[in-house]
Amino acid sequence: MSTAKRKFERTHTIADARKHITNQAKQIKWVGDRTDLGLIKGKTYTYKELGAAVGIVGHSMRGRLRGVSECTDAHMWANGTRKPKEEWNHTTYERCETQADKMSQKYLRMAL
Repeated sequence: MSTAKRKFERTHTIADARKHITNQAKQIKWVGDRTDLGLIKGKTYTYKELGAAVGIVGHSMRGRLRGVSECTDAHMWANGTRKPKEEWNHTTYERCETQADKMSQKYLRMAL
């Protein structure tokens, strides 16, 4: 005999569960040193708030950050402005971008 409930016997449905879900925007931590943007170091902001600080939309800021959990000065430039020619070929790459990568790297470096 099957233990699965028949449709009319179910008390909770997927639609009922979806009613209680609240969407929350992703929070990005600001770790930059610039003070002219009006951002407080260590506080978390949404893509929309970070984009408004430099005059771009939230979707553009999301593309700049590409999933990182911390925003630095390198991500914050106004739309239409260019870096000085000396800085064109200088790109900062962060090898361990996500929290999982950082934790994995921590344990991989330990001596056996």
